[in-house]
Amino acid sequence: MKHFYNNFKLLCLILAIGLTGCELDERIDDLTGGYEGYLINKLSGDTVTTEYYGAKIMLLDLKYGEVAQPLVYNILPNGEYKNSKVFPSNYRVWAEGPFYQQDTIYGDINHMKQINLTVTPNISLQIEKVELKYGIAAEVTYSYVLHNPHSTAADIGMVYGTDIYPGFKTAMNETGSARTYKRIKSGLTEKSGEFKETFFLKPNTTYYLRALGKGNNSGDYWNYSKQYILQTSNVDISGIPIEMNQGVTSATSSVLQWSFPESIVDKIKLSYTDRDGFAVESMFSPNAKSYVANLKHDATTTIGVELLTKEGVSSGVKSINVKTDKLSDYYVLAAQLGRPENIPLFYDRAFKMSLSKSHAEIKGPIMDPGWVNSPFRGEFIDWWNTWAAPTNMPKNEDIENYTTFTLYGEVKSLLDMLPFVNLEKLIILPGGDLFDTGLTIKADVDLTVLKSLKKLTTVELGTGVPLNESHFKNAGLDHLTIIKH
Repeated sequence: MKHFYNNFKLLCLILAIGLTGCELDERIDDLTGGYEGYLINKLSGDTVTTEYYGAKIMLLDLKYGEVAQPLVYNILPNGEYKNSKVFPSNYRVWAEGPFYQQDTIYGDINHMKQINLTVTPNISLQIEKVELKYGIAAEVTYSYVLHNPHSTAADIGMVYGTDIYPGFKTAMNETGSARTYKRIKSGLTEKSGEFKETFFLKPNTTYYLRALGKGNNSGDYWNYSKQYILQTSNVDISGIPIEMNQGVTSATSSVLQWSFPESIVDKIKLSYTDRDGFAVESMFSPNAKSYVANLKHDATTTIGVELLTKEGVSSGVKSINVKTDKLSDYYVLAAQLGRPENIPLFYDRAFKMSLSKSHAEIKGPIMDPGWVNSPFRGEFIDWWNTWAAPTNMPKNEDIENYTTFTLYGEVKSLLDMLPFVNLEKLIILPGGDLFDTGLTIKADVDLTVLKSLKKLTTVELGTGVPLNESHFKNAGLDHLTIIKH
């Protein structure tokens, strides 16, 4: 009991000493002070915008001197702050956030008071221009100026979404699923710059856009431009220009390359009359290669192009022209000819090796008998393209002479088969001794390409090839005879 009594006396002594060094706050019910104001850009006189929890206003009650802790309040994203319930006293007031210089104010706050804080932001950002295209494509021009002399690099970009005052902390990359997105350029060393970006948005929706930036010594603080509010409308797909580059081309076929926004266009419908006078209609996804086939040699064919949205809205039919090569033109363009390399047509390695093997066995006795039995005849085209005479490369007429052709190995695309207009039988085998040993065509290969081969009647599948008759039927090729080993 005596031990407990001594400890109790010691505790009382400690409390007494502590209380003599402090003064009880008698203003517990007195909150008649208050403040309101804005962060002001010292350079421009404009308001400094941030994000939610992106900047703080600090109030240090000078009544308690250095032992006091500052009161911390959040600043709104538009740079505004307000607090109508503050103890009346003398304060030191300043801000913390995305700026490298800030003024400090000393004074009393014993009633509601206007207090603007002047700061110099690390970066100034401005949305210069926003143009809405097709009803949902926002083409945004924005600029930045890096003020902080201690920053050697900056991250600059845009945040946008359906929430007001979008900020970096709540944004996700554009591949994610969110209400707010970000697109950032990192490590920029220029002190100023201007960028133009296009953002594809949902129709009939209100969006909020802000440019943002952060110096490499700014911690987690980001500067923002003023907010831009944009209202999208219905998709105006008719306004999308049909811009086409003719890709890899043979004497009868061509791959078409487009430059319209995939987020707007769901399908591309192509229509034309082939060399036999038949009307052809083909539908392609914008992220897949589209093509035309069975065209006349060395001729220009008019192709109708219609763009469709997911909702079935049509752009209307517009026209482009496709020019085919001559039969005497090289199917595989040699590097020595000074034209872009074309090995193979669609850059499928297994097809290139298969064609090299076949061409070496057919032409070898004439060009170089050694290639007929050479274990490197699968490399024939590569070999002759690097240093030998380009006249030994296959021509379009060589491809059209094939009535039977064998594909070996890990074939990933059948687009290379488009020029084989006289092909009657296609053989598909696993890789052998020459290349792709043990590898075979992919089970999910797009077989619909074979619809363009009008004379094709038979497909022979070697042991181990993961295709069967049902694959061809599902691709609309139920007229073919499928031989499975």
